[in-house]
Amino acid sequence: MNQKRELIGIQFLRGFCALGVVIGHAAGMLAKPKYGGLEILGGMLEIGTLGVDIFFIISGFIIAVVVLNGPDLAPRMSIGAFLRRRFIRIVPMMWLAIVSYALLQRVFAREGIDLGAYLRAIFLVPYSVVKPDIIWTLRQELIFYIVFALCFFWPRWGRWVLVLWLVSPIAFLLSLGSIWHTTAYIDTFWSVLCSTVNLEFGMGLALGILWVRHAPVPSLRVPVHPFWLLAVASCAIVGASWALGLASQTLPSVLFIGSVGTLVVGLAARADCPDGWLTALGRLLGDASYSIYLFHLHVLAGFLAIRMKLGVFNNAPVALVVTVVAAVAVSVAIHLWIERPLTQRLRAKFAGRAARGPLPVAA
Repeated sequence: MNQKRELIGIQFLRGFCALGVVIGHAAGMLAKPKYGGLEILGGMLEIGTLGVDIFFIISGFIIAVVVLNGPDLAPRMSIGAFLRRRFIRIVPMMWLAIVSYALLQRVFAREGIDLGAYLRAIFLVPYSVVKPDIIWTLRQELIFYIVFALCFFWPRWGRWVLVLWLVSPIAFLLSLGSIWHTTAYIDTFWSVLCSTVNLEFGMGLALGILWVRHAPVPSLRVPVHPFWLLAVASCAIVGASWALGLASQTLPSVLFIGSVGTLVVGLAARADCPDGWLTALGRLLGDASYSIYLFHLHVLAGFLAIRMKLGVFNNAPVALVVTVVAAVAVSVAIHLWIERPLTQRLRAKFAGRAARGPLPVAA
């Protein structure tokens, strides 16, 4: 069975999560006075930023499927190869996004640069605020990679690291006086290490482990194209979170989004996606989702500032649609012209070094 084809639905889901974040941030920025104060649906669309929670589930699932092998969950690669692949996939484009955002802020917004926040973002320091704000999710990703490596590349005692990491959010929330608190916006070392989103990584990882142990997993034909099914499912999860009044990174929020989102991720992985333009579009959005996530704030800030100066798109829904389309289009272009060739070049370069191996001692 072609594993790559099975996971096309995951690319759909990645794309929808990225779109949700763009819509949420665009709606929030449009509502600000300096961008016209155009509030839409009472701020409901801002809940789209919860798409990052599904990203965490996907990340846990994908890491397990890509790295682990067989019923005994033995790593199919060395820890060096694992860390190298994660570095190439994430860090170069992240650095480009951070530096370019700082330059845009300094040159066009004429604002002072919080150097400490940008340095913490560049090195993913698990403490205090980072700039741009979206880098907080990559900081959580780094912690997950470290815990995963300790768990599966080391002796079996490393499994206890994963268990402790998964229960740590409950202990941290109890230290705040209630399990109903949020770990967001605190930005201490312990709030980052013991974030409630750990549970979402864990749920995705559990799904991935089940997938690996029971491979090959049969594909699933659904009565409608998976693109539309997963789009509706993504909107339903976010909409239900808003209807239930769930705040970001609270225990109820991550338990609800994590459990329902894990089911949707499992459906996306199994969905049989027929060839055609809709599948091609979904794959493109999924492939470009990292660039969309990293660079959409650049485009939103610039586009909305230009919109205010020109006095155009004053209708709130029109302004939102045009702004989101612009942000996605520019980000997809960055993926096609920068991210993809850069990643391919780095992979080829490091693969060549690995193939050559270390130089002889005499050399």
